[in-house]
Amino acid sequence: MTFEDRLRRDLEADEGVVLGVYIDSLGHKTCGIGHLCRPGEPEYDMGVGSEITAQRADELYEQDAAAALNDCRWLFADWDSLPEEARLVLANMMFNIGLPRLSKFVLMRQAVEDRDWQRAGDEMENSRWRKQVPNRSSRLISRMRSLG
Repeated sequence: MTFEDRLRRDLEADEGVVLGVYIDSLGHKTCGIGHLCRPGEPEYDMGVGSEITAQRADELYEQDAAAALNDCRWLFADWDSLPEEARLVLANMMFNIGLPRLSKFVLMRQAVEDRDWQRAGDEMENSRWRKQVPNRSSRLISRMRSLG
């Protein structure tokens, strides 16, 4: 199984796969695998409950995953040399909260650069994100700490 396959498996488990338009926990119109519907996309103008195809969900996921990985490569200069498990955790976080918010995890990013996985997990735990997605964050924190 490739890195991309493992990432998709993780994100499907955390985001779910919904072949329709719904309102997420923050009140945003969403579809597929946690895709935030944006102006200009057909789904943005669809009513809640409208169906989308599995093919469309795949297209949206591929775009979102590619963007998240590009953002990870930008945010973490040594991205390709990080352990795969760390990359999976960080890509999951990037997919979930995006570059603007993940870039604010300055102390966690320093811990990742230092390869101090326990401290990285501590910094993840001491965040607003931890309170917003407690189940997901607990799993990701545990996985990050397991590297150390």
